[in-house]
Amino acid sequence: MYRTANSSRPGNALFVLALLAGAAGCTPSNIVGPLSHAEDERAHMLTRAWAAGVSAEILDEVDPPLTPQESELAREQDSSCRSSYEWKNAFTWTGSLLIAGAAGITIGSAYATGNSDTANRIVFGVGAGTLATLGSGLVAIGGIIANGFSDRGCMSKMSAK
Repeated sequence: MYRTANSSRPGNALFVLALLAGAAGCTPSNIVGPLSHAEDERAHMLTRAWAAGVSAEILDEVDPPLTPQESELAREQDSSCRSSYEWKNAFTWTGSLLIAGAAGITIGSAYATGNSDTANRIVFGVGAGTLATLGSGLVAIGGIIANGFSDRGCMSKMSAK
């Protein structure tokens, strides 16, 4: 069989890596900001109060619904939180994949170069070290974003329950 020039593009590996990182970084719709979280808690409290026979007027006095301006701010917070979550996942997952790739290169170089070829071992070592360093940096950036994500009150609806 003959291979054509288009069948083995080096960009295919980068495309697969980007696809994996993108899939891992998909944002679930249950990432919310602090106002949406407060509204979810209010809805839960209303459900429990109605089951106990408390009127809606009393509940609206104790915990009023969001104003239109607050609802708009809640949508903006949700959008910001989801964006932060996407960036956090993109950096963390891409960095982790780079670290895993560096480990694979390191292990592969032990078998591929043989015992007598020190120049190839150095090239493999530098390549693996560079990937691992870049991956560690991306994971660290993802961690910094994650701290800002939680400090701003962003959370998953699943983790709030």
